[in-house]
Amino acid sequence: MRVSFAGGGSDLPGIARQDGGRVVGAAIDLRVRVIVEPFDRGWVRLELAARGEGRAEPRPTEGAGGAGGAGGARVLLRRRADPPRDDLAFRLVEATLSAAGVGDGVALRVESETSPGAGLGGSASVAVAALFALRASLGEAVAPEALAREAVAIERERLCNACGAQDQVFAAFGGLLDLAFDAGGCSGVRPLAIGCPDLVPALSAGLLLVDTEVRRVSGEVLDRMDSGSACDAKGELVAAAGEVARGFEIGSLSLVLSGMRRGAAAKVRLSRAASALALSLERRLDGLGVEVLRVCGAGGGGHILVWAPAERHARILEALGPRLVRRPALGAPGVRLDGG
Repeated sequence: MRVSFAGGGSDLPGIARQDGGRVVGAAIDLRVRVIVEPFDRGWVRLELAARGEGRAEPRPTEGAGGAGGAGGARVLLRRRADPPRDDLAFRLVEATLSAAGVGDGVALRVESETSPGAGLGGSASVAVAALFALRASLGEAVAPEALAREAVAIERERLCNACGAQDQVFAAFGGLLDLAFDAGGCSGVRPLAIGCPDLVPALSAGLLLVDTEVRRVSGEVLDRMDSGSACDAKGELVAAAGEVARGFEIGSLSLVLSGMRRGAAAKVRLSRAASALALSLERRLDGLGVEVLRVCGAGGGGHILVWAPAERHARILEALGPRLVRRPALGAPGVRLDGG
C-alpha cells in the first residue's frame, strides 16, 4: 500500500488533464497477498481475508452466495456459467479474473493487512497483486508499467470507479517515487532523489497512521467533490509535491515537512467535508507538537497521517486513546512473487 506526502488528488483525470499532476510518496510495509491455485473445472472460488495489525479488524463472516470462511474470511463459490456477483467486496476480484481471461478452475485468496476503504490504496494493491499472480500462474510476465495501467483500467472502465492512478503505480513499483500525470494517466515514474541517507529514517520515525475506523468507498467520496474547488486547489497540490521532492533532493527534512503541510492545506481546500475527521483530530491534538496532519487517500474516513518528532509520540498516543495507530516503514518493495 502507500502514503502520499503531497500531490494526492492531482492524479485524478479531471484535474491532471488541465496542466498535469504530480504526486510524491512511498510504498509502505502494509501489504496485500494473493494466492492463486487450481480448482475444480467449471467452478470459481474466491476468498477475502483482512488481517488487522495490532488488534483484529471487523470482518464479516458470511460469504456472498457462499459459505463463510475460517477466521472471518468471506468466501464466494460459483459455477462458471453463473454471472459474477455484484457484491461490492468481490467486484474488484471478479474484474481481475475477467481481465486476465480466467473463467473457471481457479481458487483465488486475497489476504490484506487492512480492511477495504482504509485510504491507503488497498483496492489498487488488490488489483495489482491479483493481476500479477494470475498472469504468473499462466506463465505470463508483465512489466510494472503495464500492470499499473491495467489495474487502473479495471477500476475506471470495468467498475466505473472515480479514482486516480497513483495507488496502482506505488503497488507495482514500490519504493519512494515522484510521479507525473496527464490526461492519459501516469506519464512518468521517477525514484525520488535523496540527498541525505538519514532523511528517510528520520521521516519514517516521526510518521503515525491513525485509523479513524471509518471505512468508505473512495470513488463515492470523489464523486461528491466540488469540481471548482478541485481546480482551485490543483496548483497548490502540484506545488506542494515539488516542494517535498526538492526537500528530498537536498536532504532537508524541514522542507519536506513544509511541503507536506502545504499539501495538507490544499487537500482541505479540495474538499473540507472529506477532511472533516482530520480537522477534528487536529483540534484534539492541538498543543502536542504535531507538525503535519492530513487525510490519506480521498478522505472521508480511512487513515489520517500524522507527523511529529518521535519524542512527542507518547503524549500524542495518550491523547488518541484506544485508536489503532500504525507506524509504517517507507520504501517497501513493489509487487513480487514469494518463494516456494
